[in-house]
Amino acid sequence: MSPTPARACPACGHQRARFAFASAGFVHVRCVRCDTLFVAELPPPDQVEATYLAPDYHSTAEGQEQRMRSEADARARVLRKFGCRDVLEIGCGPGHFLDAVRELGMRVEGVDRARTAAAARARGHTIHDCWLQDLAPVAARFDAVAMWEVIEHVPDPKAMLISARQWLRPGGFLALSTPSSSGIPARALGARFPMVCPPDHLALFSRRGLTALLAAARFDPVRWTSFSGLGREQLRRGFQRFGLGSSLPGRALARGLAVAAELPVQLMDRAGLGSAFEVYAVAARD
Repeated sequence: MSPTPARACPACGHQRARFAFASAGFVHVRCVRCDTLFVAELPPPDQVEATYLAPDYHSTAEGQEQRMRSEADARARVLRKFGCRDVLEIGCGPGHFLDAVRELGMRVEGVDRARTAAAARARGHTIHDCWLQDLAPVAARFDAVAMWEVIEHVPDPKAMLISARQWLRPGGFLALSTPSSSGIPARALGARFPMVCPPDHLALFSRRGLTALLAAARFDPVRWTSFSGLGREQLRRGFQRFGLGSSLPGRALARGLAVAAELPVQLMDRAGLGSAFEVYAVAARD
């Protein structure tokens, strides 16, 4: 089965794709040029918007606060090493990254319409309650624009990246993360890969596809890593969820497998084959 998608590949713009699988009523296809995975037909705009405006959107799962804050701290340190002083985060949610940036002495603002952004606003952060395209820049005034787990949500990621460039000073940085469709977890799990969740996620980018997308928006990557966020506890829960169940023997076996899997997962990430990409790119000078 090889349907022609109703839209071009959101990564490289190619018009041909092959059938991958169906999930939650959405046909997913793979671009024949760059191998990016995406929904063949976009959901109605009001359905997409309703997803992001739901009361529990961006809510943090129990036990994940510490991991998310550690991740935010590490990302903020990278931007400080690049010499960034003013940062804009698109899709800031409850504000873990905003807190991390501010605590390093940098200035930071957020953009998010999700209701959970109220938590960041309550801690004194400047949050623009709009979509990025509605935030008309009066000057290119930021050293970096961050988009953590954002571009997989939008119908036109190229347009979003081009819009982000308007906010950057010459030579400014784009920092982003996004799920990988070319890593081992995505390949092994297929439609069961947790990042396959339409209409929340509309595209999962391959390395080749994300490279093409960044080039089309005139960004040059300077740091590119792969990560999975899979510590021992996350691995244990994953083994139970995908086959072992919650029986006493299943829990015991899951714990043992989680210990054994830690090193292979670390090697997988180092090889660039993890669950997601984290990329820092410099905007081309006009």
